[in-house]
Amino acid sequence: MANETKQPMVITVSGDRPIHEVADDLRAAGLDVDQVLESIGSVTGFAHPKNAARLRGVPGVVDVSPDHPADIGPPGALIS
Repeated sequence: MANETKQPMVITVSGDRPIHEVADDLRAAGLDVDQVLESIGSVTGFAHPKNAARLRGVPGVVDVSPDHPADIGPPGALIS
């Protein structure tokens, strides 16, 4: 895994456990936590794709998905 780059991930949590406890367990499972978004029940971060199964096994995790950036362009830009 040393040659693989970490990918951005979005983790959805169930709300059955405090989100910061889930984030701590995700760190221990290999996620470099970027943001804990308590209001929407999500944690973002970076992990090797091969760690996705381990992240899914963390109690309180509902989904682990790759993050896909979105670009809406600058204000006033023409719609293409």
